[in-house]
Amino acid sequence: MRITGGKARGILLTVPNGVEYLRPATDFLREAVFSSLGTKTQGAFVLDLFAGIGSYGLEALSRGADACVFVENNRLAVGAIENNIRDVKKSAARNFNGKVFCQDVFLWSETCDVKFDIIFVDPPYNMVENRGEELLATFSRFLKPSEESRMVIEVPGSYKINTPDGIVEVRRLGRIGHSRQPNALIYGKK
Repeated sequence: MRITGGKARGILLTVPNGVEYLRPATDFLREAVFSSLGTKTQGAFVLDLFAGIGSYGLEALSRGADACVFVENNRLAVGAIENNIRDVKKSAARNFNGKVFCQDVFLWSETCDVKFDIIFVDPPYNMVENRGEELLATFSRFLKPSEESRMVIEVPGSYKINTPDGIVEVRRLGRIGHSRQPNALIYGKK
């Protein structure tokens, strides 16, 4: 697992032992997502939900985002995020703001009143399959009201989420023919 682009390109990310549910985003899929986002990461305020080791948010910071909020409820994973933030800052030789919350994302979202340019959502696949529409509706309210804002949700295979009013699917990325192969759905504001 490594940073695939930007000033910290190539650095390895810390992945904790003993956290069985972690399914870090593949380098291939992250590269496709960030290629699709293009320059939207420059100066962006980013949110990484179900952050795991923080690969999406860290990638955004390496590619020029100004700040990222990471939300993850596993303490071992949070420790890895904190180490990874330090390593990305050092490698990128730039100062940015990385804030980490060790909390359930739904509880965290009840108190959040901030809007973000880019939101990454990478929950366990069974949660996506059972609550995909709820995830999209709940977290899309944190998108800035701009045509440039984006929300990326990692999903299994060809899974599709019905979009709530005001949100549009911009793009689908990944290898759709494989039932459990990770894909990313990118959404924007209408």
